[in-house]
Amino acid sequence: MRELQKKYNLYKKKNHDNPGIGRLYERQIRYIYETKGWRVDPFGIEKGKNDLGRDLICTKGKQILIVQAKNWSSDKKIFPKHLMQLAGSLLYYINQHPNHKIPKGVFVTTTKFHQTTKDVAKKLNIQHRYIKLDKNYPMIKCNVNRRGKKLFFLPFDKLYDKVHIDINNQEFYSDDISDCLKKGFRYVGKN
Repeated sequence: MRELQKKYNLYKKKNHDNPGIGRLYERQIRYIYETKGWRVDPFGIEKGKNDLGRDLICTKGKQILIVQAKNWSSDKKIFPKHLMQLAGSLLYYINQHPNHKIPKGVFVTTTKFHQTTKDVAKKLNIQHRYIKLDKNYPMIKCNVNRRGKKLFFLPFDKLYDKVHIDINNQEFYSDDISDCLKKGFRYVGKN
């Protein structure tokens, strides 16, 4: 398992290409929401360019958040046109799911909103969250599957993005494979 831990550590340190950085950022935001008890579907990672501006769909009870995540350089600004994709996606979601509670829009970014964008976001009831990209969050997913098996997944595993973490079900994120093993989780991932 030392080699696997080493491979994981190298993954966290490596320089990722632009799509890889975008995926890391969406995963970081997912981590934040899942550790707060939200069920998060990685719509953007699953759908790619066909995500309709929905990078993450977060649910908790009857609450629904549609999250768009933009990891842009700090010298760029978010303008109203960038919010319009999320606003349109919210309307489309409402139309697709007329019996669901109306979702809230959340625009998560590594950069600032232009002043006009702040006004537009307020009128559209879209929240802005500034969250810096941080590759130091724990990325190992310790999951209890439907059969009760305790498994852990690494960010380079094929099934990684399909695995949900439910903190109310003995599931957690970790940085240490030996900790996962001590808690009874085993690795079956394909590299």
